[in-house]
Amino acid sequence: MKRLLVAVSLLVALASCQVNIIEPRYDERDKVVGYYSMEEFSETFNDYTYYTLHVTKYGTTGNVLYLDNFYGADIQVHAYMSGDKVTIPFQVVDDYEIEGVGTMHGMDLSLNYTVRDLYNNTRTNFCETWGERKD
Repeated sequence: MKRLLVAVSLLVALASCQVNIIEPRYDERDKVVGYYSMEEFSETFNDYTYYTLHVTKYGTTGNVLYLDNFYGADIQVHAYMSGDKVTIPFQVVDDYEIEGVGTMHGMDLSLNYTVRDLYNNTRTNFCETWGERKD
């Protein structure tokens, strides 16, 4: 009878245990975060420029990205990510008007955008940029 009581007590104790499995949240921005070697072609000036772009995410949830050293001009712009699409909304940063779109292709990032230098009052620069992730 004692053995039965111990066995039943043990079963009740084990049955009352709850196992919680905490799975990390999937953040689609993780696939774009990193450093990129960028090759930018200016359709306006028919010229190539090369620079490093650093993509980071804002917060632990949401869809906001920061693009550091954007346009090779040491400026930070914000963008939004949805699936493989990147949207750079119209914004003015350090006297540059910026707006554009982009797409992730595996580990590569392509961007099409316009930049207007308000300080030097230059004409709008239409850019096509391709980047390969370095890390």
